[in-house]
Amino acid sequence: MIRVGFSFLLFNALLFLFCDGGMIASFYSVCLLHELGHIAALRLTGGELRRVELSFFGMRMVAAPAADIRRGALVLLSGPAANLALYAVLTVFGVCGMTARLSLAAGLFNLLPLSALDGGALLDMLAAGRVRERELRACLTAVRLLCAVGLLAYIAAEMAKI
Repeated sequence: MIRVGFSFLLFNALLFLFCDGGMIASFYSVCLLHELGHIAALRLTGGELRRVELSFFGMRMVAAPAADIRRGALVLLSGPAANLALYAVLTVFGVCGMTARLSLAAGLFNLLPLSALDGGALLDMLAAGRVRERELRACLTAVRLLCAVGLLAYIAAEMAKI
C-alpha cells in the first residue's frame, strides 16, 4: 500500500517550480534506487513490506519488525549502500554528474544519526533493550542535537556564500 500525503504533492510542486528536468530526474532516480535497496534487502531477509508513505520529508517504508538485529541492520544500511555503490560505479566510469553527486549525498546523509534517517533508526534499534538503554538514549539525543546544529551551521554557511 502506498500513502501519498498532501505535503508530498506540495514538495513536488516546489521541485518542479524551482528545478530543471535533469535535476528532478536525477533526484528521483537516486531516491528510487535508495528505496529499492531497502526493499531488496527486506525481501532477502524474509521481511514484509506493509506500506510506503510519501511526504514532504521523504519516503518512509513501514515493514514488519526484523527477525533479528542483523537482518534489521542489513535492511537499514542497504538503502545508503545502494546510493554509495551507484556513486562508486559512476565514478569508476568517469560519470561525475548530478546523479553521482546526489547519490553520494543521499548515501551519506541517510547515515546521519538522526531518528528519521537510516543511521538514526539503526542506532535506535541497537539501543533497544540494552541494560543502560535510558543512558544510551540520552547520549544519542546529545549526538543528534550536535549533528543537527552542525548540519544547520553548514547550511547557513553555504547560504551565506550565495
